[in-house]
Amino acid sequence: MDFETEEQQVEALKKWWKENGKQVIFGAVIGFGLIFGWRYYLQYSATQKSEASALFEQVIKDSSDSKLLVDKSAVFEKIKKDYNNTAYFPSAALVLAKAYYDAGNKTEAIEVLDQVIMSNGESVLILVAQERKARILIDLGKADEALDVLSVAVSDEFESIFEELKGDAYVVKGNVEKARNAYDKALLLNKSSDKKFLQMKRDNLGDSLVSPTA
Repeated sequence: MDFETEEQQVEALKKWWKENGKQVIFGAVIGFGLIFGWRYYLQYSATQKSEASALFEQVIKDSSDSKLLVDKSAVFEKIKKDYNNTAYFPSAALVLAKAYYDAGNKTEAIEVLDQVIMSNGESVLILVAQERKARILIDLGKADEALDVLSVAVSDEFESIFEELKGDAYVVKGNVEKARNAYDKALLLNKSSDKKFLQMKRDNLGDSLVSPTA
């Protein structure tokens, strides 16, 4: 639109501002708010990661000192409380469970592993926790409980490990035939170059009467 005089331009601008000024201000506020909010989020995320990482470093310190184990437990509880939705929580749990196991506290180790298994974390870490829990249960002679833990769908890289552990559990139960079949499956699924220990466990059980099924 063309304006013949400067006064007409000023009047048109006043009219436009009266009609649209609030929206412009609101839009600017929202825009600045989003920019500030995003910057705050990035800064907050960086701080969260830094704090969680520092706590995780305390959990993974190597020591058999009993007081340090108590300290590890306290730090883990803080990670669980403040960083439950990060990968630091299940990772710290796996480390703490091992520390408990090494100290002979197998029940406590299982309790910590259960927290990972019941979480909504990475499926790989959950499978690692299930594997370790099964090993402890077998070590405790609780073969049936171990088999319950192992009776889940697993990704390819865990299939051989879980079958081998099933074999171990069946050995504890005295069910040689099922142990043979489990070890046979584990050998068929095992992609690693080092199968000596697994093969030795299988060989110790002698010939199978039933052909294994993959």
